[in-house]
Amino acid sequence: MNTKTDKKTPFFLRIPVLWCAFLCAAVGACGFRTFRLFWVFYDPNTFFLGGAKGLFVISVAVSALAAAVLALRLYVPAVKGKPTENSKVLCVLGGVAFVLGVIFFVADIVLFILSGAEAAQPIFLTFKKDLPFTAPVLAVAAAVLALPRLKGKGRAVLALCMAACILASSLWALFPMHTYRFESDPVVMDTGENYAVVFATNQKGTGFVHYTYGGKTYTVYAQTHGRRIGDRLIHSVHIPYAHLKGNRYTVGSTRVIEEYGYGSRLGATITSPAYTLQVNEGDTQKYLVISDWHARLKEAKAAISRLGEYDAVVMLGDPAGSMDYEEQAVQNVVRFGGDLTGGAMPVIYVRGNHETRGAFAADFPAYIGYERLYYTVGRGDYHFLVLDSGEDKEDTHIEYGGMTDYTRNRLDMLNWLREQKPLGDKTVVFSHAWQVCEPEEEAAESLAAWNEMDRLGARFLISGHTHTCEVLSKENAQAAPYLAAHPSMTAYIDGGITEEGGYIASKLTLTPQSVQIEAADDVGNKVVNETFSW
Repeated sequence: MNTKTDKKTPFFLRIPVLWCAFLCAAVGACGFRTFRLFWVFYDPNTFFLGGAKGLFVISVAVSALAAAVLALRLYVPAVKGKPTENSKVLCVLGGVAFVLGVIFFVADIVLFILSGAEAAQPIFLTFKKDLPFTAPVLAVAAAVLALPRLKGKGRAVLALCMAACILASSLWALFPMHTYRFESDPVVMDTGENYAVVFATNQKGTGFVHYTYGGKTYTVYAQTHGRRIGDRLIHSVHIPYAHLKGNRYTVGSTRVIEEYGYGSRLGATITSPAYTLQVNEGDTQKYLVISDWHARLKEAKAAISRLGEYDAVVMLGDPAGSMDYEEQAVQNVVRFGGDLTGGAMPVIYVRGNHETRGAFAADFPAYIGYERLYYTVGRGDYHFLVLDSGEDKEDTHIEYGGMTDYTRNRLDMLNWLREQKPLGDKTVVFSHAWQVCEPEEEAAESLAAWNEMDRLGARFLISGHTHTCEVLSKENAQAAPYLAAHPSMTAYIDGGITEEGGYIASKLTLTPQSVQIEAADDVGNKVVNETFSW
């Protein structure tokens, strides 16, 4: 068959043009498959072709149309004696496929740019997880469409390449070739009841912590109801306070390749170097406070480096734009926390509103060691009240897709607050949103939460969420009623990613007489340096 393009062939029926239409539409389909995770143009649940899901479906249809027209041009030279390259119907269909394919391709690029840096992680992870399915489909389609243009050795090379790919993928499925390794130093989360030693590996496996206490050696596994957990990248092992404080420990993991009803197939076991957890319970304690880093780890680390030494870390939430995948928590929480602490100091974790979004959001707290995200921590003469402000909009908001019940969660937390006994006059509250119960219809609950915080002895409220760095004053119309009703409380917003793309981090220095608040940005400017008495 002669497939050489004739100069008289209409533009939209030329083989290179149809190939371009097919590839552009296929790239568009892959892109909209990802963008539907965080671009909700309008409610995708009300109509099948709504929002980003609709664009994904249309782009798949366009790529199929382009492939069909291309296949007809390559395999069917004539219909009823008339050359297909002169078919007006095919020309129209080819034109539709080309124009829409190019539009979708350009739209992908524009949406990627508008999505910003934090969208890069879910985009990459979605492509990675879809690759075992999309790659073979596209490869087979490309091979079928390319076959008529190949002759002799070309066909033999194509056959060999396809056979090699099938063999390699089969071997990879049976015998994983990744080296098993830790992703970072561990993070020691203070849950209010014990320490959760949290660490991550690059493949799924079991997790354990090994240490000696009181002359006895312990190996404690991440487990549930007697069953070791082996299907996670993130491993969380709970250790009593006394066993770990000031003590040396190592973490380890055994790779789990497959689990069966009767048996399993395990891989290598790896063990870390020894770490020593240092917990400062003295009169002077220094806490690094970070919020709203949204996957911008480089900028956050630059700001943190300007603040000097610290004894512990408070992570005030919003590590990424969403929690669609476990890998996002690995990169933005576990690895980042390990870099900041080296496994040698405790971390207090506060959930932000952005890690309440995505398919992994419901599992995220348990993966990093928390059964409940509101709790108290005591450290020497100082007490910390950690609250969970949940989402910042009503549960019926379009962005949540009918998957939230944070109104109930906040009411449960408020009831829990009412049951707590006063903590003391040196109490600090950590909440992602300073209102605590933020949606407008819950304003009464927000004031009630502030009343309970005041009753429990809170004198400082440290928050994030607004991407500003300020000590709230009565000049703030929204904050004025709260501050007027609770004159003994000082509310501070930590900072995070700024509108200009920089980052602001903070440090709290607690002494028996006062609390010093320092803040610096990623280029070295001191943003805040104030001292308040208890």
